[in-house]
Amino acid sequence: MKIAKLQQFVEQLREVAQHNGHRYLIFLSGEPNWAEEQLTCFALGETETLLLAAHPLCGVKPKIAKQQLGREFSSVVIDANSAQSVDDWLAAAGTLLAGGLLVILCPDFGRWPQIFQRHSAAAKDYPESQFLARILTMVGDSAGVYHLSRQGLLDSQSLPQLPGKSQQWLSQLPTFDQQSAVDAIIRVVTGRAKRPLVIRSDRGRGKSSSLGIAVAELFQGGLCRRIAITAPRAEAVEAAFRRVQTLMPAGERHGDAYYFNDCELQFLPAFALKPTDNWDLVLVDEAATLPVSVLSELLQHPRIVFSTTVHGYEGSGRGFDIRFKDILHRERPQWRRIELREPVRWASDDPLEQFLNNAFLLDAEPKKTSSLNHVSVRVLHQTDLEQQGVLSQVFGLLVQAHYQTTPSDLQYLMDSRCQVIAAESDGCIVGVCQLLAEGGLDEATTNAVIAGERRPKGHLVAQRLAHISGNANYARGHSYRVNRIAVAAECRRQGVGRLMLGMAEECARHKGASYLSSSFAVSADVILFWRRQEFLPVWLGSRRDSASGAYSLLVVKSLGDGLDTDFNLMQQRLRSDLPLSLRSVHRNLSTDSLATLLSCFGPGTLSLFDSNTVRRYCRRELVFEQAVASATRLSLCVDLCAVTYSALAVDLLLFALDWASVSLKYQLAGRAAVEQELRKVFEQMLTIVEVEQK
Repeated sequence: MKIAKLQQFVEQLREVAQHNGHRYLIFLSGEPNWAEEQLTCFALGETETLLLAAHPLCGVKPKIAKQQLGREFSSVVIDANSAQSVDDWLAAAGTLLAGGLLVILCPDFGRWPQIFQRHSAAAKDYPESQFLARILTMVGDSAGVYHLSRQGLLDSQSLPQLPGKSQQWLSQLPTFDQQSAVDAIIRVVTGRAKRPLVIRSDRGRGKSSSLGIAVAELFQGGLCRRIAITAPRAEAVEAAFRRVQTLMPAGERHGDAYYFNDCELQFLPAFALKPTDNWDLVLVDEAATLPVSVLSELLQHPRIVFSTTVHGYEGSGRGFDIRFKDILHRERPQWRRIELREPVRWASDDPLEQFLNNAFLLDAEPKKTSSLNHVSVRVLHQTDLEQQGVLSQVFGLLVQAHYQTTPSDLQYLMDSRCQVIAAESDGCIVGVCQLLAEGGLDEATTNAVIAGERRPKGHLVAQRLAHISGNANYARGHSYRVNRIAVAAECRRQGVGRLMLGMAEECARHKGASYLSSSFAVSADVILFWRRQEFLPVWLGSRRDSASGAYSLLVVKSLGDGLDTDFNLMQQRLRSDLPLSLRSVHRNLSTDSLATLLSCFGPGTLSLFDSNTVRRYCRRELVFEQAVASATRLSLCVDLCAVTYSALAVDLLLFALDWASVSLKYQLAGRAAVEQELRKVFEQMLTIVEVEQK
């Protein structure tokens, strides 16, 4: 296509897009020099364009995609020759306004899957990317998607003709959905306390802006003075801050805070939000990226709003819906939910959103089954994953069960030789287990791992065990790690996960692996699952994940290669180290997670002196300070999960919280009331110890 003709094509396409409220996608496939020359026809402006590339193009400097979340652009250009992250592609596309064009510079379609795979972490597994090849097959049949090369317009799509729609699309802000959300947020402040609000939406529905509109109305109406807002990163709530500044220009922004007269909007990381800080309102954006334990702690705030993306490029809110909903029902039964369905920045029939949803399975959902009949388990092969129905079910389950499933996870699923185990019932896939091979490292790499100089990707557990133990066999030998395991919500606690792990063990043994492992963000329910499968906890990370706010726990299971003794020693070492590391290293571990983890270690032995000391405290013969050491040893000798209200004892004895904090957390009237409950807990513990020591 000649330059003049292409320029006319682009101008007309933008005109149609603006009229219809659409966004369109153009692939410029060919040699980089040719593609960059064609890009001059797109009239790109520095401030209106988001460029993902290794170097400037057409006078536009490249930017980091995830730092632009919440911003808006009329053009997004991706140089796929250098910018390889599909997560960044989707993040960038989400900033594109109606009337905008997404332009992707790429190699010829016939060569691109091979070139793309060479830059992938799975390059050694397959010669070309099945993930990308699948997407390219959709281009020809997708409305609003154009493929240009030296041969011109290769596909049969015709340019949409004006008017396209009888009336020009106009963005009405706030939308009806947004205003409904704002009204609901205000009711959280003005209504009864402890009635949380959950706002759900797909990306592009203006939920973050809704938070900002609500803040402005609350400040202007004198209903709030101090509002805290949190998210995985400060950039994620930039849209909320911008909306507040637009509606209240008299205020001032200072870093992560906005001030208006005596009112304050402050961004804080989730773990820094303490109930004792007395915020009038707490707003949690992108709540799906936070673990259940963190969300549960945030529930202590009497007036709180959780906002989450249901289908998006940073993870899915489906896991949030399913796993956090039970806690809300139990602890805050008067909670409410509202949904934003109407897009803010583009029309509801936007072709780009439809293409991205289909290509990256952003709206993938597993099939629902009414009852669980005979369950069969099998290993899926790559040909199975090339079937759209199978792939959608598998990925839908991973999205539903995990908080941070992203498009790159779909890429890895299709392009690597990971073992994928599926559980099926009545033609539906009800469970998925993803196994990754680890170990087999050479001597030089292994020595560097032990010395703390190398952390080779793809060997998370193998290199960690080798490093902490100094034993080269963990890195040199072969093992398998359970990277993901997911079961349909309606089929959980019925043995599906156990069946899949049984198949995983069989596969690992067949491949000559010496052990099976997994690593996950600590939470009580997940620890219990692995405990029931006879996996041993052997290492707890010292740093919390920057996004989830949770520590990582490694669990292992020997496959009969003489590692039982080693793993038991590692578990005992963790048991003895953990109580000593709580106040300096693991002080942000949740109470229920700690209690559940300690229960994995089995009962300990309590001396007669300690048991008598605690009994004397229960009879009020001794004060707490005289019995605290014996009571602490008692708490480490019992299965805390079997003790009612054990969390109170854990907070006092192991985390060393003060009486005021404990009474506030458990809604008790001061120290006397706390001690009354504490004596009941100790009596239960003593009864358990007596039974176990008989």
